[in-house]
Amino acid sequence: MWNAAVVAILIAVAGVYATRNARTLDGVQAGLAASTAAEMGIYRNAVINYFTAHDTSPGVVTTAALKSGGYLPSWSRLYQQSTPLAWSNYRDAAGIIYIYATALPDRNLVAELASLAQNSVLFGVYDGTTNKLQSPVAGNTNIPTSAISAMSIPNGAPVWIAMIK
Repeated sequence: MWNAAVVAILIAVAGVYATRNARTLDGVQAGLAASTAAEMGIYRNAVINYFTAHDTSPGVVTTAALKSGGYLPSWSRLYQQSTPLAWSNYRDAAGIIYIYATALPDRNLVAELASLAQNSVLFGVYDGTTNKLQSPVAGNTNIPTSAISAMSIPNGAPVWIAMIK
């Protein structure tokens, strides 16, 4: 009888630890997603600052130009990273800047990026089949994405737009 009680208690304790581990893992995953989203925000700000200072339209600003011009903060992981960044950019002739993921992120960043964008319709997920930006808040948007349709943006990648003159 005591053996059964001890086994039941051990199973209950194991269940508690397993639940805590799952919660910890969920917290770590959410933290990593928030960190990756923050990196996109840092990259976006650097690109906006570059194009504000350099009226070169249309075009792409390279990571090297962002680093050498001091647009990427030296404390950021983006600045210190020697491999190609997960983000790219394009500015069209109208001054619209597109910041997008070059590959699908390994975590879902939509909620974190929507929060960073303050639920703006300028953030969304690129739908390559319809060439539209799917806003997590407003659904289909009428924001022009024809300028980036020729880019190699994966279907479902996050795109964050900025408009400057």
